[in-house]
Amino acid sequence: DCNISYDGKQILFSWKKSPKEEFQVYRINVDGSGLLCLTDTSSSNINPCWLPDGGFAFLSDRKPAYAYCMTSTVPILYRADKDGKKVNKLSSNYLNDFTPSVMDDGKIIYSRWEYVDRPAIPIQSLWTINQDGTNVSGYFGNRVLSPATFMEARSIPGTKNVICTMTAHNGPCR
Repeated sequence: DCNISYDGKQILFSWKKSPKEEFQVYRINVDGSGLLCLTDTSSSNINPCWLPDGGFAFLSDRKPAYAYCMTSTVPILYRADKDGKKVNKLSSNYLNDFTPSVMDDGKIIYSRWEYVDRPAIPIQSLWTINQDGTNVSGYFGNRVLSPATFMEARSIPGTKNVICTMTAHNGPCR
C-alpha cells in the first residue's frame, strides 16, 4: 500500500516487522534512507495516503469494534500530521473503511462497508469526506448489489472521474 508524496521524495507504507506485531505506518525517502515509524500503537495502522497539507490519512483499528460475521477488527479512517502526531478520527463508521486516497478537489475518497438499511454482506461503496472529517457523502455504489465492492479508487487527474477496482464481497475481481 505504498503512496508517494506530492513532491516525489518520500513514500508512506504500512508494514509489520513480525507476525506477532501489528501493522504500522512508515515513511521512507525514495533513496531508501530515513525509515521512520509514524504510528506506534498496539493497534493496526494501514493504507496511508498523503494529504495535500503534508499530513496523511490512514486506517486504524484503535477503536474497539469487530465485523459482525468474523472476529477481525474493523479499521476506520484517521488522519495525522506528517510526523504522525495529532491523530484525529475522521470516520464514525462502525464497520470497515478501506483504501483512502485524495481526489483532485482535496476530498478523501474511500470505500465504506456498513449494514445500515442494506443486506448484510454486499454494498461496500465509495464515499468522500473532507480532510477535517466533515461532509461525509456517498459517492458511488450505495445501492449496487453486483459487484458489491468498490475499492482502491483513484482520481483521474483533470477530471471529476475516478477509477476503482470492482469486486464481489467474496469472489473474483472484475
